[in-house]
Amino acid sequence: MEQQNILNRSTIKNEKNLLSLSVEKLDEYINLLKDFQQKSEVEAKFVEADLAQKKIEQLIKIKNKRKLLDAKTQQVEQKDDLERSQKEELDEFNKEMDKKFYELNEKFQDMQSKLEEEHNNQLKELQQKFEEKYNGYTVKPSPELINLNKKLELYVQKKDYQNAHQTQIDIANLTKKEKEKFEKEKYKNIKKEIENLQKKQQNESKVLEQKIQSSYNSFKKQRALKALELLLKYKNQFRDLENKHTNEINDLQKVVQGGMLKQGKKKNYSEVVRNKNMHK
Repeated sequence: MEQQNILNRSTIKNEKNLLSLSVEKLDEYINLLKDFQQKSEVEAKFVEADLAQKKIEQLIKIKNKRKLLDAKTQQVEQKDDLERSQKEELDEFNKEMDKKFYELNEKFQDMQSKLEEEHNNQLKELQQKFEEKYNGYTVKPSPELINLNKKLELYVQKKDYQNAHQTQIDIANLTKKEKEKFEKEKYKNIKKEIENLQKKQQNESKVLEQKIQSSYNSFKKQRALKALELLLKYKNQFRDLENKHTNEINDLQKVVQGGMLKQGKKKNYSEVVRNKNMHK
C-alpha cells in the first residue's frame, strides 16, 4: 500500500520540499520507489514503472544536491571547529606563557631585592667598621709637635712666659693643622673604600641585570618560536582542510552536474508500452 501511494505523496512532488529532506529520508523514498518499479514491472504495469523510474532519477539528483548542501554546511562547521580549537589553544598557550613570565619576573625581582639588601648591609658594615676604627681615636703627635711641647716645658721652667705663650700658640696651630690633615686623610680613606665597595656593587648589579635581560630575551625568543610553531601547525591544518573540502565539493559538483550516479542500464518502458499496444 505504501509503495502504491509513494508517487502520490505531496512531499515528493515538490522539489523544494524534497531538498528539505535528509539524505537518509531520500534514500528511503528511493528504495520504496525501486520496489514499486520492480513490482510494477513484474505486474506489467509499465506506465507506473516508467513514472517510478523517472521519479527515482529526480530523487537521486535531489539527493546529490542535498549531499552537496550538507557537505558545505559540514565544512563550515569543521572550519569553525578548527578556528575555535586554534583560538582555545592560542589562549591557553598565552595564558601559560604569561604565567611563566610572571613567575620569571617575580624571581628576578626577588634576586634584585636580595642583592640590594646585601649591598645596604655591606655599606652599614663598612660604616660600622669606620666608627669602630676612628671612635675615640687620638691623633699621634708629630715630632715637630713633640719638640714644641718640650720647648713649652723649658720656657715654663725658665719663667719665660712670653716665649711660652708664643710656643703655646704654635702648638695650637700645629695641632689644628695636624688634626685637619688627619681628618682629610680619614675622609679620603673612607671615601676610597666606599667608592671601591660601590664600584664592586655596581658591577654585581650590572652582572645581574645582564643575566636578567638575557633570560628575558631567551624567554621571548622561545615564546615567539613556540607561537610560530603553533600558528604554522594550524596554517597547515587549515590548508589541508581547505584542500579536502575543495576535493569533496568538486567531486559532489561533478555528480550533481553529471546527473545520476550509475544506476545500471535504464529501462525504456515507453517502448515496451508502445510495442504492447501494437500487438493488441
